[in-house]
Amino acid sequence: MDSFDKQLLSKVKNSRVKVIDEPFSNVGIYVWQLPSGKFFTDGEGNALSIASMKDDLSKQKELSDAAKYYGEPEGKAVFFPNVRKITDEEYSEQKDRMMQGYIPSENDLGALIAAKKTAEAFGYSD
Repeated sequence: MDSFDKQLLSKVKNSRVKVIDEPFSNVGIYVWQLPSGKFFTDGEGNALSIASMKDDLSKQKELSDAAKYYGEPEGKAVFFPNVRKITDEEYSEQKDRMMQGYIPSENDLGALIAAKKTAEAFGYSD
């Protein structure tokens, strides 16, 4: 290992990462995570999940029961705040909006707040 690699490695080891949850709401989804760390999905990549409020034990139990039914009882429910499930049609519409330069989801509170702050700081452009 040369000196550059050693410097890079020391920077990576000493880096500090802090995850900050944006406190927009306690609404999101729980997703079933397997002991391996991977999420339980069907053959098409759709994760076993349920819309929920944070810390809703009844929704976590529903998800756990569904995982058991589908043969994956070992694991845990992991919460993702400010996330929601969408249909294939909604996904297509969001892609179209993004390609046109708009915020993909009109329900994305974080993006709307950021856009408002940007507009206030730099003005609107049409």
